This record gives sequence, structure tokens and C-alpha cells, in this order.
Amino acid sequence: MYSPNSSIIYNWLKNQRIDSNLTMKELGLLLDVHHSIIGKIELGERRLDVIEWIEYCEALNADPFECLETLVKK
Repeated sequence: MYSPNSSIIYNWLKNQRIDSNLTMKELGLLLDVHHSIIGKIELGERRLDVIEWIEYCEALNADPFECLETLVKK
């Protein structure tokens, strides 16, 4: 959960949220989760399964493959 690879994913998701000009609360509303869940994900305190990760990317209009490329090219 606290691996460097996980940090890359969670930082990428956070940066995508910020680039989308969304607050944690706004993203939480899009995903139908409490904003504290978004905070825990971004801090690496809560893991995402693959389906959640794809839904998260879709809510941000972000390409999940871009995230994978970032992870592979580290």
C-alpha cells in the first residue's frame, strides 16, 4: 500500500484532479463517495481496486493508460 509504485499512482490521480480544477468534495460528488475517501486515496491511506481506479480516471476525464505509462517509465 505504501510502495513507491502506489505513490506514483496516487500522486498522478491527485495531479489530474488539480489539473481538472476539482476539489476533493467535487470529485467525491462525481464518484458518489465522501470527500474524505478522496483524501485518503491521495494520501495513500486507502487502496483502489482496478474498477474504482478506472471510475476515478473517468470522473477526471483522464486516460488510465497515461497513468500506467507513468508507472512503467519511472
